[in-house]
This record gives sequence, structure tokens and C-alpha cells, in this order.
Amino acid sequence: MIDPHTRPNPLGRVASDPFVVALAAADAVVVTAFLGFGLFSHGLEPWEYPVYTLRTAVPFVIAWGIVAPLLGAYRRRTLESVGRTVAVVGAAWLAVTLLGGGIRASSYFPGGAPPEFLLVNAALGLGFVLPWRLAVAGGCRRRR
Repeated sequence: MIDPHTRPNPLGRVASDPFVVALAAADAVVVTAFLGFGLFSHGLEPWEYPVYTLRTAVPFVIAWGIVAPLLGAYRRRTLESVGRTVAVVGAAWLAVTLLGGGIRASSYFPGGAPPEFLLVNAALGLGFVLPWRLAVAGGCRRRR
């Protein structure tokens, strides 16, 4: 029988809740900025079409919100390790590209998700998300 006063160890300790909430919000901004940059590079100024920009970003923000916590992007051991950050964020972004592309391919969002879009999204999106999360990991290591 399990002692009711004993709590099992979590799989990975999550950093303090307010920090994780702020980081998740900042991650959503970074993902949205990446997709806004993509729109801009295709001749659409995202600030002139904010609803369209958000509808373009939402599938990937949703996917990040699902995948990143599952893969441990908000665990303390990931946040304090550059190597673990590279591995977790890299894997997470690839999964986010596929899941977000699937969501975007639905009739609820604009743009579709052809394979060439997913390849560009995977490579360039990682170029946005990974440096941001490496900066976070560097900051978390200094705070230890």
C-alpha cells in the first residue's frame, strides 16, 4: 500500500510556475514573430493584417503548447543545460512543425501545409526558436 504522505518523484522537475508561464508566453511570441517574419518575406506586412497573422501563427503556437511540455522544454534540468536545450528544443520544433502543419492544413486556418513549407518551417523556425531558448538556458545557468 502507498503511504498517503509520500509523493512520487516527478519525471522532471518543472521550474517555478510564474517563470514557466512567462517563458511559455515568450515562446508563443517568438513563434508568432517567426511566422510574421515569414509573412513579411512573402510580401505581407503582418502588422497591417494582425488577424491573418494570428491565424497563421496559432496552429504552431498550439502545437508548441502541446509538444514542448511533453518533451520537457520547461523542466528545470532542460532550462539549466545548453546541451539538453538543443536536444529538447530541436526535437520539439520538428514535432511542432508536423503537428502545426497538420492543424494548419485543416479548413480552420489559412495557408495549407505543403511539404516544401514544412521543410522551410522546420529549418528556419529552429533558427528563431533555438537561439531564444539557448539564451534562456544561459540565463538559467547563471542564476543557479
